[in-house]
Amino acid sequence: MELTRRQTLGLAAAAVAGSTVAATTTATATAAATTSGTPAHPDRWVHDTLRRMTLEQKVGQLFVCYAYGPTAATADARNTSLYGVATPAEVVAKYHLGGVIYFTWTDSVRDPEQIAGLSNGLQAAALADAGIPLQIGTDQEYGSVVRVGPPATQFPGGMALGATRSAAFARSAGAIAGRELKALGITTDFAPDADVNVNPLNPVIGVRSVSSDPALVAQLVAAQVKGYQRDGRIVSTAKHFPGHGDTATDSHTGIPVIGHTRDEWTRIDLPPFQAAIRAGIRSIMTAHIVVPALDPSGDPATLSRPILTGILRRQLRFDGVVITDSLGMKGVRDKYGDAEIPLRAIEAGVDQLLMPVDPGLAYNSVLNAVRGGRISEARIDESVQRVLRLKYDTGLVERPYVDVSRVLQLVGTPAGAAEAQRIADRSTTLLRNDADLLPLSPAPRKVLVTGYGPAALAVALQKRGATTVVKDTGTTPTDAKITDALAAARAADLTVVLTNKAWDTEVTDKLAKQQKLVNGLLGTGSPVIVVPVRDPYDVAYFDSPPTALVTYGSTVVSMEALAKVLYGEIAPAGKLPVEIPAHPDTTQILFPFGHGLTFDPRDTRLTVASYNIHAGAGEDNVFDLDRTARALKALDADVIGLQEVDVHWDKRSDWLDTITELATRLGMYPAFAPIYDFDPPAADQPRRQYGVGLLSRFPLLQVQNHPITRLSTQDPNPVPAPAPGFLEVEIEVRGRRVHVYCTHLDYRGDPTVRRMQVADTVQILAQDPSTDLQILVGDFNAEARAPELGGLWTRLTDSWTAAAQTTGGPNTYPAVAANKRIDFVTVGAGLTARRAEVPAEVPLAEAASDHRPMIADLSFRS
Repeated sequence: MELTRRQTLGLAAAAVAGSTVAATTTATATAAATTSGTPAHPDRWVHDTLRRMTLEQKVGQLFVCYAYGPTAATADARNTSLYGVATPAEVVAKYHLGGVIYFTWTDSVRDPEQIAGLSNGLQAAALADAGIPLQIGTDQEYGSVVRVGPPATQFPGGMALGATRSAAFARSAGAIAGRELKALGITTDFAPDADVNVNPLNPVIGVRSVSSDPALVAQLVAAQVKGYQRDGRIVSTAKHFPGHGDTATDSHTGIPVIGHTRDEWTRIDLPPFQAAIRAGIRSIMTAHIVVPALDPSGDPATLSRPILTGILRRQLRFDGVVITDSLGMKGVRDKYGDAEIPLRAIEAGVDQLLMPVDPGLAYNSVLNAVRGGRISEARIDESVQRVLRLKYDTGLVERPYVDVSRVLQLVGTPAGAAEAQRIADRSTTLLRNDADLLPLSPAPRKVLVTGYGPAALAVALQKRGATTVVKDTGTTPTDAKITDALAAARAADLTVVLTNKAWDTEVTDKLAKQQKLVNGLLGTGSPVIVVPVRDPYDVAYFDSPPTALVTYGSTVVSMEALAKVLYGEIAPAGKLPVEIPAHPDTTQILFPFGHGLTFDPRDTRLTVASYNIHAGAGEDNVFDLDRTARALKALDADVIGLQEVDVHWDKRSDWLDTITELATRLGMYPAFAPIYDFDPPAADQPRRQYGVGLLSRFPLLQVQNHPITRLSTQDPNPVPAPAPGFLEVEIEVRGRRVHVYCTHLDYRGDPTVRRMQVADTVQILAQDPSTDLQILVGDFNAEARAPELGGLWTRLTDSWTAAAQTTGGPNTYPAVAANKRIDFVTVGAGLTARRAEVPAEVPLAEAASDHRPMIADLSFRS
């Protein structure tokens, strides 16, 4: 529970001395609240408080600074160096601070209970000094700007919200974030970002912005403000006025100049701030940018009276608190000295000064300016009244403390996590699916996850059965790391590469090594999925990746959403909130605003291939295991039917268990059914077998070798008779049982035997439950339209005939007549043939077989 103002005053001295502020019971807190003596009307409290304040205390209320240390009583040499006192509590008291700001690098945000304890300690110090609670703030924009990490709920950032197009999501994210921050004692969030990112080369805003569309930014910013303030009960701060979205200069390191005309500014940059003001925004942060159309003096907006007083105060009638961006940034420091900057900011219309480089110099500069008459005390009072009113209206005056014992119940709740995941799920945007790679089948596969921060995605993929190889190359990959990643990609079934500001070769990746990594991976010939996990503009800097998505952030929920989309558990629903130019120095648009592909997640993918090893490849008719393994891997199939498999077949197989060896190299599960089964030629040699096999990425639930009528070419007096050689494996794919059969029907042109074999096949297939799926692959030695096969099509469908897209065939054995089709993939009811292909021929010296394989991309409705 929170502590009332009366309890606060009683605990203040203890906090300054370094004692822990203990929470009282709810009943005690409630009773104290009714007798605290806090004036019921805010104007009266503000007036009475202002009247009793000293000038030093008034000036202190204008400053928001940081202090080092995880508790109010922690002594830190960095505080001593900067402020002349050791502890955060002493910093607050010495300068009578109106606010503090938390960062990771100040050791302020280690964990929820620590943050809440620090907040209580600092509040106690402030109340002991002047009887006025602190405004405690942080930059919790989410996405790329986060100060309070897990277990606090981690939401996708501004541009991800823009991709959802949902004001409801924007508000709910703000509401949950506000409630969690409030539980930690953080009373102000310096969010949302209200900039309209119309410049793809913007180095400082980018995905922090909702969109390049002013109307969309305005709609979602207003919703975020309502979420933070009305629902979350904290102060929201729209930034960076008058608009930081069209710059190629980072105001941390330079002075951006915005070239918009007054009309362009009104049309592009103004709407989000107008919407925020209409939504009741209590605070607006200034930008260290020069906008000649609004103020020709060359002063940054932070120091511009025409912009802050003329436009923000008078034109837009904003009477809330105006706070500067950090006064340590180069964009505001280049023109004036550190003693002059705070004076000009106040004269321009600023109420709060954020993080001056030399706090003592800045504080004394303002104090001396008032004492010397440059700035009137009435002007100081004007800003102090706004700050005090802000604190009163948000309940901080009555309840400045939080209950540390309840923090873990309020921060990082399952409901909050679920909402963050829903938002991420709706934001993932599919830019390109030219190879029809997505959605992936649910088959286990070996996946290389590389690039920027791949660990979270790897975990999400592992939960879906993938075996992952993780190669974290960061934002500036070394050549050695690139070489290592390329080698890993060649050994994997699939590569997912994540990028972060790969376009930015001025600051982030000066040698364009991310671009080199991605283009190298695309050149391996293996399936590659490219995912910018920050700025979507990255995709324009690569060699046209056939499969590309964007997540706008790399949080755990964004990576989980990405995994869901990759595996077709959800449809990609995000729409680009910006346009992506083909290249920054052209006007060509690669992807327009609003672009976003999708698919039906009810369709589960399954890729099946038929491959006839035949004589194998290599010298003297010896089976070439390495070459065949490479050929099978290139098919990228979930299930592969193999004909003419030799096991322990003298020199031809080099006495190897061929299919087991292939399965081991490919990371698949093997099944084998002998057609011919011979005793070993010598006692110390293994049994020789010849038959059909299946390789599956899915575990095999059951394996059978059914008898089928055969005409044995090994018998000197061939008579048709039932014999083993019709392989069946049973697998489970996303809850459905699938029976996969593999055969090698050597008809030898005898229509009688063909009819008998078809009858046998149909009879075997009829034994499966009607709810199960059926696939038959193999060597039929016939065309699909051969009359003897007619009975087969009463049960199955030739995928080549049924597929909407076919390439490369259908005659898969070019060494003989066109009517002798070798490899088939046929499917039963419930399966759809999306695509059928005979892969392009390769030179015979590289081929693993003189037969060409058949591959079919199938799907079924879940």
